[in-house]
Parts: sequence; C-alpha cells; structure tokens
Amino acid sequence: MDRGKTYIVVLWDGSEQAENAYRHAQFMRKKIEYPVLLVRIVKEKGLFESKASYDMEVERERELLKSAAEELGRKYGIVPDCIVKQGAFKSCMKEVLNEYSCSIIISPETYSIPKGEEVAIAREYSKYGDTDVAVLVTNKAPQTKHSSIEIVIPMEHEAEFKDVIDCVIAFSRKYECNFNFVKPVLSDAQPKRELLSNIYFTKQVLEANNIVYGIKSATGSDNFVDEIFSFAGSIEADYILTTSINYGLIRKNPKYGEVPIIWINPHKRLLQNFN
Repeated sequence: MDRGKTYIVVLWDGSEQAENAYRHAQFMRKKIEYPVLLVRIVKEKGLFESKASYDMEVERERELLKSAAEELGRKYGIVPDCIVKQGAFKSCMKEVLNEYSCSIIISPETYSIPKGEEVAIAREYSKYGDTDVAVLVTNKAPQTKHSSIEIVIPMEHEAEFKDVIDCVIAFSRKYECNFNFVKPVLSDAQPKRELLSNIYFTKQVLEANNIVYGIKSATGSDNFVDEIFSFAGSIEADYILTTSINYGLIRKNPKYGEVPIIWINPHKRLLQNFN
C-alpha cells in the first residue's frame, strides 16, 4: 500500500451490507481514481485467551480479507487494498486515519467485529471530535442513475454549517457532484439571522470557487426533514449531506434509509438541532 495516496476507506465485515458499502466506494472512485482500502478490525486478545489461539484468529481474518479483496476485484474490476487492525474500534480507526490519507469513510450502519461484537457507526462516529473525515453510512447499494453524484444539503442555522461548505468544496474537487441546497421556510420559530447568514456565506464561497449549485426553498407544508427526503426522492439524489449535529434528527425520521446520509463532524462547538 502507498501511504502517499488518498484512499476511500471501507469498513469491511464480510456482510452483504459491507459489499454495498464497497459498491458506493466504487461508484465514487469512478469520478476520481482513488484507491479503496478495506479495513477489518479485530478485538484485542482477551485476558484468558491464549496468544496462539488469538494469533490464529487474526491470521484467519487476514486470509478472509485477502480473499474478499480478490473476489471484489473479480466482480468489480479493481482489487482493493486491505488491512487488519487489532484493538478497540476507535483506536484502530484513529491509527488508519493517521497512517493513510482518507477522502471518506464508508460503512454499513452496524459493523460486526469477530466474537459477536457489533459497532453502531452512528453512535461511534457522529459526535464532535470523533473524526474530521466525512462518513457515509448505508446498508443499500448505490443507485448510480446519474453521470454525476447528486447531493441534497439541508440548510442549517448553526454556525457549524459553514463546515459543510468546506466539505462541498472538497467534494467538488474530488468527485463530479451536483449540490442541491434546501432551505427551510423563514418563520418566527426559525433563527432567521443565523440562517440568512449561512445562506449568504454559502453563496459567496461557492461562487468564489466557481462551484455550480442550486438552492430550493421548502414549501413549509410539511416537516422540514420530510421535505428534504421528498425532494431527494424527486431528483433521485444519491446522498444527503449534513452535519452530525442534525444527523440524529434525520435518522429519527420514518423516511430514513431511503437516501444514504453523509455527515461531517463540525470543527466548532455543538449547538442545537434545527426544528
């Protein structure tokens, strides 16, 4: 593996959902030829577990991962790089991100670790400071109906929303994306000044960087998150991009799962969810 390359990192556990995550990586890498890095995490040796038994387990996981990479190469044309890490989930991922440049992390919603442990990625990775790399969590395969990647972005009133614009700029340089912003109806209940500030900031920065985008106003006839999903469905969007501040609110919506979510952890303090 070349540590000077930028990778799309896929958390691999051998499941159908993990293969779907890999397919998203393949979909995205076609826009720019980033290599894909499969990451398999194995727990640390148990207190009463023999070293020989543990080493056999780790070696077995390496062989399974290598076989999976070869099979993915046969099915999708490119053999991904792969690595096994030993230890706690977050510490292992921290090592990966320290050792390799990473464009995005893609994972099934629940990542299985040998011996029955399951990691809920949203719980582990959607808090301030967990990672500064964009995270895509999905169990579904990409729809790949567009030549470009269609991304819907709900406008948020929090100051941290400006960090989403950093991600938009990065994605525009790495992938072929169309960015479709949706702004809520301005009402007495909405922090108008903050929202208008973010809209103004978005326009100024994207236009300065020659990034094509659109801003659609919600109708106000429905819950804002419902309108986000409805609009995403109407344009057959590939992803919804949001901050981790509001990811939890989106995840509670009954339509969650219809469109894969990419979230970024803001670099500033967390504030309140939008209403």
